[in-house]
Amino acid sequence: MIFAPDDPGPIAADEALDVRVLKVFDGDGFLANVWHPLREAWVERIPFRFAFIDAPEMEQPFGPEARDFLLGLVGGKKLRLLPIGKESTGGVPIDPYKRLLCMAYLTEQMDPGRVEYYHEGKRGSCLVTRPRSVTRNIELEMIVNGWAWVTEQYAFDREAEYFNAQDDARRNRRGLWVSNNPDPPWNFKRRQKHRMRQAEGQGRLI
Repeated sequence: MIFAPDDPGPIAADEALDVRVLKVFDGDGFLANVWHPLREAWVERIPFRFAFIDAPEMEQPFGPEARDFLLGLVGGKKLRLLPIGKESTGGVPIDPYKRLLCMAYLTEQMDPGRVEYYHEGKRGSCLVTRPRSVTRNIELEMIVNGWAWVTEQYAFDREAEYFNAQDDARRNRRGLWVSNNPDPPWNFKRRQKHRMRQAEGQGRLI
């Protein structure tokens, strides 16, 4: 397991969401309750999707493994999320499936011991001598541990760091990179759509 310590910097209260994860759908999507500070209540069962990673579909090889890895990272835990608007969504942080696009940060205690980490584009290891609180970037941890690709269709500020993490996972054959040529989910979904259009066309001819 490689950790990705990350400091998102100061975040205004109205820019971030505090959530508790209820369910993990796959390697890049989950359901969570969201804390509403004005109402002082939880808004229940909001779907989220990570903005800059793409994990295997559940029907693909490594899909269930990617989901299980994410579940181990965030299942039942509190996260701080940054909503992310994209050009493709008109700057609104909601995708076509009504999921909120986000980057996710997890803050929890790291116990003493030797740990591997990925930080500022480089991987290393260190000895943690006493328990301490660490904030981690969940997208980067999915990538560097080999369970997700970086999305290629969107440019973003930290893409060089993300792609370096992906290259490190590929070189060291972590996660799905144990396969010589893993199939990216966008190719898988494109083939599915093509097959559906073909089936619909054949249905009209009958």
